Amino acid sequence: MAVATRQMGDSEDSILQGLLVYFSKFNYDKAKEQAEKERDLSRFSGSTVWHSLLSCVAQLAAVEKLYMNLSFLTAKGFLRKESSVRASYESLNLELNDLGYERRRCMGANGNPPTSGSGNLGSPGCDGILRHLCSHLVLFIKARLQMITLYECDILIHLLRSQLEMQHWRFLPSLIHLHDAHSKLNSWHSAIQPKETKKYGFGSNFLKSSPLPALYQWLWQAKAAFVSKFSLYFHETLATQSSPAEMKALISRQGQACDYVSKIQSFQRKSDAVSVCLVFEAAGIDDYRGAGYHHPQESVSTPKGLDSYPAIFSYPNNKAQDRWPSIVMRINDRANELTLLDGVVCFFDQQVSHFITFNILEAQNHL
Repeated sequence: MAVATRQMGDSEDSILQGLLVYFSKFNYDKAKEQAEKERDLSRFSGSTVWHSLLSCVAQLAAVEKLYMNLSFLTAKGFLRKESSVRASYESLNLELNDLGYERRRCMGANGNPPTSGSGNLGSPGCDGILRHLCSHLVLFIKARLQMITLYECDILIHLLRSQLEMQHWRFLPSLIHLHDAHSKLNSWHSAIQPKETKKYGFGSNFLKSSPLPALYQWLWQAKAAFVSKFSLYFHETLATQSSPAEMKALISRQGQACDYVSKIQSFQRKSDAVSVCLVFEAAGIDDYRGAGYHHPQESVSTPKGLDSYPAIFSYPNNKAQDRWPSIVMRINDRANELTLLDGVVCFFDQQVSHFITFNILEAQNHL
């Protein structure tokens, strides 16, 4: 009898472990299918707690799939009565809370679940352990409802911090945050096993869908966009460490990345502009050090005059240096007009007989 009891307890543990493995690999369909299968088999075991737990796990798999596919961002029809992802999580939270509350009500004086017959499915001890697991699932549901603490949050934080560092034209901190986001995306990718795809006949290209979660794909596209911006802002520093061909190859490997340098070069040729410059306003930034690598304890004097407006990128190189004092003066004279984010300021310089066009790109730093 003791042997049979131990085997039954091990069976429940192996079932739960298998379901958690499916969750860790984002295989929510298989997790839902397996949980429903075990739930149907448990109808004859006499344990209502085990049956309820498997039902909740099946529902959780379905909701997690919707969450990872960004279904909570899709527009809902006015007359459609579909439940949202948040409502599904809240419903699961109530069900698991009820099971956990029953477990707390039946707790012993020492705060532990009963141990009598702990391996027998349907016994007070076994049900107490299952209710204890339900209370832990409640914590996961609350984490989803209140604060997302999984991979996507950490990755997004690194991407946003890299954006903030780029706005202040800090090379090394921007690079570190981009590298951290890339490393975490790669660790996420290693957890996703390639799945078998169905073979279709004519028109199969229209029927195929990516096996990767939409949220995962979106984060890769967001990282590619930030890498594109990084390659433009620090083009001069990167150009000293690699050839133009290597830089183009790096951008092309990013998938959805945009080669801003090539676009600016093409724009300059088509518009017949003398020069296209990206200017950084360093005035008022106490810790400004300029582009490239800098030691944290390096003492740098506060930029003044023309040095307060360095060129982040210029094409053709050094073509606008003889006009730089005039450009900086016009930027200061028309500072009020440049505060309009969607405004383009044009000025005709009579000394050199050229039009100068200004457009603000970054709101905080007048880039």
